[in-house]
Amino acid sequence: MRPGIFNPILYDKRLFQQFAVDTYVKIESSRLDYIRNNQDILRADLYQGLVDSWRTGVEDADEVGKRTVLSPTFIGGPRNMRRRYMDAMALVRKFGKPDIFLTMTCNPNWDEIKNELYPGQSPQDRPDLVSRVFRAKLEELKKMLMEKDILGKVRAFVYVVEFQKRGLPHAHFLLIMQRKYKITCPEQYDLLISAELPNKKKYPDLYRMVMKHMMHGPCGTLNPLCPCTRGRTSCKNRYPRPFCDSTSQGKDSYPIYRRRDDGRKEIIRGHILDNQWVVPYNPCLLRTFNCHINVEACSSIKSVKYLFKYIYKGHDRASVAVREAGKKDDKGNVDEITQYRKARWVTPPEAMWRIYGFDLSKNHPPVQQLQLHLPDMHMVTYHKRDKIERVVKRPGILYRDFPEHYTWESNGKFWKPRKNAVYQVGRLVSAHPAEGERYFLRVLLNHVAGATSYRDLRTVDGVLLPSFREAAERRGLIKEHNTLDEYLIENSLFHMPSSLRRLFATILVFCEPNDVFGLWTKHLDAMSEDYRRNNPNPSLVEQMVLIDIRNMLQSMGKDIRSFPLPGIDDAYDDASGIPREIFEEASIDQDLEDVGLSDSLNKEQRAAYEEIMSKVDTEQGDLFFVGGPGGTRKTFLYRALLGTLRNQNKLAIATATSGVAASIMPGGRTAHSRFKIPLTLEDGGCCSFTKQSGTAKLLQQASLIIWDEASMAKRQAMEALDNSLRGIMGRQDLPFGGKIVVFGGDFRQVLLVVRKGSRAQIVDASLRRSYLWESMHHLKLVRNMRAQSDLWFAEYLLRIGGGTEEVNGDGDVCLPDDICVPYSGDSEKDLDMLIECIFPNLNANMTNKDYITSRAILSTRNDWVDNINIKMIGMFQGGEMVYHSFDSAIDDPHNYYPSEFLNTLTPNRLPPHLLKLKIGCPVILLRNINPANGLCNGTRLVVRGFQKNSIDAEIVLGQHAGKRVFLPRIPLCPSDDEIFPFQFKRKQFPIRLSFAMTVNKSQGQTIPNVGLYLPAPVFSHGQLYVAMSRATARTNIKILALPPNAEADEEHTKRKEKKKASKKVNGQGNQNNNEQKGTSVKKKRVPTEDGTYTKNIVYKEVLTP
Repeated sequence: MRPGIFNPILYDKRLFQQFAVDTYVKIESSRLDYIRNNQDILRADLYQGLVDSWRTGVEDADEVGKRTVLSPTFIGGPRNMRRRYMDAMALVRKFGKPDIFLTMTCNPNWDEIKNELYPGQSPQDRPDLVSRVFRAKLEELKKMLMEKDILGKVRAFVYVVEFQKRGLPHAHFLLIMQRKYKITCPEQYDLLISAELPNKKKYPDLYRMVMKHMMHGPCGTLNPLCPCTRGRTSCKNRYPRPFCDSTSQGKDSYPIYRRRDDGRKEIIRGHILDNQWVVPYNPCLLRTFNCHINVEACSSIKSVKYLFKYIYKGHDRASVAVREAGKKDDKGNVDEITQYRKARWVTPPEAMWRIYGFDLSKNHPPVQQLQLHLPDMHMVTYHKRDKIERVVKRPGILYRDFPEHYTWESNGKFWKPRKNAVYQVGRLVSAHPAEGERYFLRVLLNHVAGATSYRDLRTVDGVLLPSFREAAERRGLIKEHNTLDEYLIENSLFHMPSSLRRLFATILVFCEPNDVFGLWTKHLDAMSEDYRRNNPNPSLVEQMVLIDIRNMLQSMGKDIRSFPLPGIDDAYDDASGIPREIFEEASIDQDLEDVGLSDSLNKEQRAAYEEIMSKVDTEQGDLFFVGGPGGTRKTFLYRALLGTLRNQNKLAIATATSGVAASIMPGGRTAHSRFKIPLTLEDGGCCSFTKQSGTAKLLQQASLIIWDEASMAKRQAMEALDNSLRGIMGRQDLPFGGKIVVFGGDFRQVLLVVRKGSRAQIVDASLRRSYLWESMHHLKLVRNMRAQSDLWFAEYLLRIGGGTEEVNGDGDVCLPDDICVPYSGDSEKDLDMLIECIFPNLNANMTNKDYITSRAILSTRNDWVDNINIKMIGMFQGGEMVYHSFDSAIDDPHNYYPSEFLNTLTPNRLPPHLLKLKIGCPVILLRNINPANGLCNGTRLVVRGFQKNSIDAEIVLGQHAGKRVFLPRIPLCPSDDEIFPFQFKRKQFPIRLSFAMTVNKSQGQTIPNVGLYLPAPVFSHGQLYVAMSRATARTNIKILALPPNAEADEEHTKRKEKKKASKKVNGQGNQNNNEQKGTSVKKKRVPTEDGTYTKNIVYKEVLTP
């Protein structure tokens, strides 16, 4: 296309298209022929560990040589696409889930294309122009996203270019944002993404572009022949979308965008369309590129799977008979090249794109694949072994982390330190579990740092093991087949038979044993040792053990008949016929102190106590809500009520929304476990117990029901209990069937969690919006008993909780100077100071459980909490044990989600992959294991010992304080099935370290010494109030609140210092230092006003008057 030179090809229209396709097909055929003729080399690469394993692992020996392999270096081939997919997953492992999914489609009517067309031509006649202009637009888009930060600063990205069957190219982008720019709430979605028609008068050009490029359909009933509707009853993309006044988080990983019914309509393709048909877009990008450019906020790795969908479905093909990839043909051969080539659909723009050599996909930072081969199977010799050993002996570095710190010199075959600032992510080539030793070698390389040889990897605790599998098992990196058997054997050596029976019941409920009867037979003697001392009859002893286990299973909500165990003989069963639930409530140990608590109530508590008791004494059903700020001792009132009623042999049920709040009430249980409330609730729902169940009979006989921390529960939970009680009591006209129910809570505190919900959604789901609210008598407690020695601090807390504390011009509140750790410009040193303030003389007091459990550091995010716990356990002295979780994607037969990626996932309510414990360290339970015996979600414990398969711990707070318990490793799954595109399972001990915990987790607890770590301001209602009100006095709280941009400023300072040090090394430092003396001094952030300020979020619409 040189100016002034006539090129007949460019005028040939359809013939030019055919020419482009034929030319590319010839080029591709030459490459495929070369690959076919060099199978020996390629198969050597494949089987020597230089590339990712494919399909289901190593092929059978008699198939080697019968498979024709398509090289992973062949662009667009299935192995190449899988490699790129695994590279993308490596970025997700390193930087987290994608935040934005963006699709850009070529506009054939771009001026850059139309202006270059010859007379009589249309864009389809010039695939060369279409490809080159789209590539130029793509580069401009990358510049806007990565350099101009139009959507925020991008930490990593992946994009893939695809071609529609009609020929137009389009690109899919996945953007992983830096932490500060991550989109975390619906209010932020609206700043970047719109799904509405713009104002036509104010933005005429944007309005025209939305009408042209961003209107879906029409489809569905308006146009049944539309491709997205053909063969279906409705649009596969779910258009038209419903109107919505505000953005909210959908059930999948994408939001439900704001689509207001504002009357804006337009005729498109013969039909009237409105906001229901708008495809989400970013106005700035749409206005800039004038093409279909769909922008979606996402928070799931489902988008990665979609991006590389050709791994699953293959490239576009004509209609042919389809054979599953990897299957043999009629002659028993597997020819990957023929399977790829057969009936391949190539469009002219794709042909030109490939002829020009443009990238079909790209990721940043780049990912370097690292070899994975067994001993004596590598194809590369390392001539500079001394340098390699020096590299791998770097403390704490894993094989996959080499590319972050070093570069590989292919000429000299050695690693050298990385000098420039280019970041690179390392990735071990994948291996399927069916590959045996190669797979176990990969597991070891992903976990063992500093190994310099295969011998080092096979050496555990000074013992050289014969195989990688045994080494991985000894290190606890893979599951052993006899784990549960060893677990019971370990504990039989140290614990009483009654504890073993409880362990056996826990295994039945939570550990998914394969051979229940085998475990029973093998360990019956150990579980019955105490019974055999006084009972020589073996049958009687067996029945006593079975009855004991049955009772334990019932307390966990299970029936022994659902397990393959011997039956219980009625002749030995002395059960009285009283339902277990009633028996347990009637058997709660009564603390004599609680019986007399009614005499110690203050004036406010006494008034509430007498009003409630008057209803109980006259058996008049009623509803109460006991409200009061933290520290007014609502729990003290509940204990007085429970003590009085239980002393009168009446049944009083104590529950709370959180396990922590439940544990400090005698006989307390979480409301969900006591009332069998389903995890997923809709309006009008009911609890899952039946009229004939023990729970129903308990509720019928109960004189009082207490539900504390009701402000943290969804209103649908209370309404479900209301619906169920109306049914079992036979009184549909009375709230809760005429029972006396006392709710308690403080709406100043943290509200319920609505995943990525808007403010309106959170408020709507609270008890304040329930139809029950108006039926409640409101009893107020005002006097702060927790901070009564510091009245100013108590008043300050009320102003924080009520949102009435004075704010500055940015809307931030000022924190008292005497409770703040001043920011010095180094957040790590400041955090160390905060830790020292809250945990002074840690190692001198580490055996003192009162010291350990009377203090904690709170923060708002799990990752900050995890970082503090990791730092604290490193400072904590004592014997150490590291437990690795066993993670799996249950529905992933092709190993698309590598283990090192699964290890990085830590959904809410799941323990971390790597759990490091020491004797005496505090932990918190994450699951309801046995609520009746104190093991409920939120229970705080101290580790007293550990074995390979169990942890010995002591409950340190609440009614079960001092009780020793033994925790097994159990399989856990996220409660939200929509988080991942696969079923994720983690087998790990259900605990976390609790030197630090989230603000939400601390609600309901009194913590005498509190630290608050705020690298970023609070992000939800009540968080600042809850954190500060945990302490008993102003002198017992310390807050480290980092100023805005502190992380970025410190990073910038570190880069400057590193650059300065580099110049000194190169001999350029002296002159620069002299020139810049006095100006190159590290600049600390100068506050614009005195004092420490931070955000305080309060939803005043939920506060009680």
